[in-house]
Amino acid sequence: MKNLPGQDRAKRFLQQLHRRDLIPHALLFSGLAGVGKKAMAHQFAKLLNCLDPQDHDCCDRCNACRKIDANVHPDMIRVLREGAFIRISQIRELRHQLKFAPFEGIRRVIILEDAHKLNEEASNALLKILEEPPRNNIFILNTPEPRMLLQTLLSRCCHVRFQPLESTWILENLVQREGIEPFSAQKAARLSLGSNDRAQQLSRETLSQWQELTSQLGSLPTLSMSGLFRFVSGWVKKTEDLEEDLQCIKFWMRDMVFSVLLADYEPIFELDPHILHSLNRLPAEDLFELYDHVEAAAHHLTLNANKQLMAEGLCLTIRNIVHGKSHRNPISQVRQGLPL
Repeated sequence: MKNLPGQDRAKRFLQQLHRRDLIPHALLFSGLAGVGKKAMAHQFAKLLNCLDPQDHDCCDRCNACRKIDANVHPDMIRVLREGAFIRISQIRELRHQLKFAPFEGIRRVIILEDAHKLNEEASNALLKILEEPPRNNIFILNTPEPRMLLQTLLSRCCHVRFQPLESTWILENLVQREGIEPFSAQKAARLSLGSNDRAQQLSRETLSQWQELTSQLGSLPTLSMSGLFRFVSGWVKKTEDLEEDLQCIKFWMRDMVFSVLLADYEPIFELDPHILHSLNRLPAEDLFELYDHVEAAAHHLTLNANKQLMAEGLCLTIRNIVHGKSHRNPISQVRQGLPL
């Protein structure tokens, strides 16, 4: 585990469990995707079966460690979702395997990736197993958010929280291991929210799209009303992930607010000087209100709001506030009053 980046608290906790031989029958690893939960589960499985552990860490040399690294160890089981969910048939098959003792390992380790994707029947079936856990079987459930699991499942697990990774490590990894050029890597690291997976996706696919979107949003004050609605219609039809686009807009708003309030702030996006000039004339309350509107739009989206109307209301608000007009614009009021 020593070679894994960050997560020092989680490492110390897991090693302390091993040192005291107090391994719980079920562990829940929670945190953002891309912060090391899967890698830690893999390394902990090695430690639990290592034939020559060194200072409560796996040796990476013994037969058990090599087999787990090669994904051929008979006592290392990964349960992956089939389609959208982990299904009850998979848990029934797992229950059948657990009738037998571990074949050659010290402990059998069962890792449930995306445990929040257990459907209701599968969750209840897994709960029955965890209520009377078979001896020498350790379950590791991975999920971004514990609240997405049944409370009864949570109560059977020892919870280990994973923190976002340091942006400096993410930047170094993108440049040295992924070959991303430093300028793009720095932007991706700052936008990654501490997730290495997210940083890689941003650096390869999304940064240029986000820069194009923020440039278009920056031109909103110059558009006519018909031009604004044409822009929104094209944006909503074109985008593959409106939720991610709203995350981009939040970062863009943050850039603008900090650029106005902090003299030495270095923005992530290229900001239009005319917008910054307009924002400098606004009270701080209006700047924060802009950000609140984006947060509200993101919340409406999670409630299955009408995407077109949500995006129109947001763009009208950005246009009106940045342009120096009152956002009590009659058209904006009508749009915001429509049911989402």
